[in-house]
Amino acid sequence: MRIETLRQRLADLGAKPVHVQRMLRAWLHALPLDAGPTRRGPALPKAVALALPALTAELAGLARVRSEHPGEDGSARLLVELADGQTVESVLLPRDGLCVSSQVGCAVGCTFCMTGRDGLLRQLTSAEILAQVVLARARRPVKKVVFMGMGEPAHNMEAVLETIQLLGDEGGIGHKNLVFSTVGDHRVFERLPGLRVKPALALSLHTSRASLRAELLPKAPRIAPDELVELGEAYARATGYPIQYQWTLIEGVNDTPEELDGIVRLLAGKYAIMNMIPYNSVPDLPYRRPDWANEDAATEAPLRFAPRPSSALKETPGRPKFP
Repeated sequence: MRIETLRQRLADLGAKPVHVQRMLRAWLHALPLDAGPTRRGPALPKAVALALPALTAELAGLARVRSEHPGEDGSARLLVELADGQTVESVLLPRDGLCVSSQVGCAVGCTFCMTGRDGLLRQLTSAEILAQVVLARARRPVKKVVFMGMGEPAHNMEAVLETIQLLGDEGGIGHKNLVFSTVGDHRVFERLPGLRVKPALALSLHTSRASLRAELLPKAPRIAPDELVELGEAYARATGYPIQYQWTLIEGVNDTPEELDGIVRLLAGKYAIMNMIPYNSVPDLPYRRPDWANEDAATEAPLRFAPRPSSALKETPGRPKFP
């Protein structure tokens, strides 16, 4: 199901835009579709009211939590089963965050990543991505959504952008708290600046060397690290949101002093934040998590590389929460 398909179905039942907006807002906050006092708008048309049980069941059938795995830091990994039996992961993050998946599998094929080993199985629809938010909000507040789970969001662009627009308009999420994570794709830098709801951007860098990046991310677009940083910097300055660079620390691969020098060379003076993530070892893969000495040394590198630019745009807040 696509959200636009749902909008059209409701319109065919006689729902006006105010009804559709109200129902979508209720769903995205894990509330009944007819939630909210009638003074907020006209009562739902009779045909819509009669269809509510079937619509509710259909939306609930988009996804369900098959299992939940709490973490020591307050996070919780959710194994989410879709209507066709395929599964994806969502992660409840500390401080009211949520990481969602945009695909079943992934076509990028990062050599150190478990998700990409079987390739791309299928795309998620916008409604399936949003259903992950609804499941999470049934458990705890969600004030930030990062598209950093299974899949490459740029490979499912239309569904992801539709999701972002709805979360910014009806989902009550501040625009900078919607984070589009990508390995880097020129289409991202073409599309995102023109959006009404402009998300923050996270770029998977992992190395300062183009040759190594091509080895680690074999099916990613061939964008050299310095070019990727320049594209990211232009977006950061235009939106006022720092770029969040992702760097998975792998022992003997990208945890060296030379790589740290490369980070400083690339990001000095940039409006950026570097997130260094120690690798979690995967069976049958040759990569290993760095030992604590190297890990501590690596994470002592500067995380914020430049202050907020004075010319940056102010944050564009999302709409107020329902009700």
